[in-house]
Amino acid sequence: MKRTLSLALTHLFVIATIQAQSPAATTGAANPVQVSQPSPVTSPASPTRELKIPAGTAVEIETAYTVSSLYVRPEELISFRVIVPIRVDGQTVIEKNSLVTGRVVQAKRGQHWGKAGKLSWIMRDVVAVDLTRVPIQVQRDSPQAENGIKGTSHGGQVATEMIVLGGLLWMAAPLVLMHGFKRGENAVLPEGKRFVVYVQRDTIVKTTSAVADGQPAP
Repeated sequence: MKRTLSLALTHLFVIATIQAQSPAATTGAANPVQVSQPSPVTSPASPTRELKIPAGTAVEIETAYTVSSLYVRPEELISFRVIVPIRVDGQTVIEKNSLVTGRVVQAKRGQHWGKAGKLSWIMRDVVAVDLTRVPIQVQRDSPQAENGIKGTSHGGQVATEMIVLGGLLWMAAPLVLMHGFKRGENAVLPEGKRFVVYVQRDTIVKTTSAVADGQPAP
């Protein structure tokens, strides 16, 4: 009897011990292993270079659209675009097709008596790769110089016709006056008209040195 009771107590003790240890094992198994994530690799920012566009640098441009002295007024802005990119130390500082701005100084439509229309303008600036506005001018040594064009004059033709008609009968007088109202042609600056302008003063432009003419920097 005592032996049976002793075996029963031993059996209960073993079961109790196993149950006491089971939660700890389960808890340990429930916790997932934490795997450390590698830190993202960030590439260093490309260094910025400051390049100087020297005064007097020639810039080839063309008109972006047709401009007529009939439709513009003094102080209005007109647009051009760069034909050939400008490079300094192997890097582009002014890109092809960059915006170039001019300002109208004089705009006159064709006048009566065959007088030709007039259109003149001065250059203001060109936009560089970092959006710096680089001042430019028409002539290398003359900041205030203007570009200008004139329309076709019919003054000589009108004068000749009036002399011929004036020698006719007085009945031709109204016709003479009508010829006096004939206008000269407006001044027209066609799209694609090419010019060479010049950088007015030394100008600093900021560029990234990672790329030079499309090639990785050494």
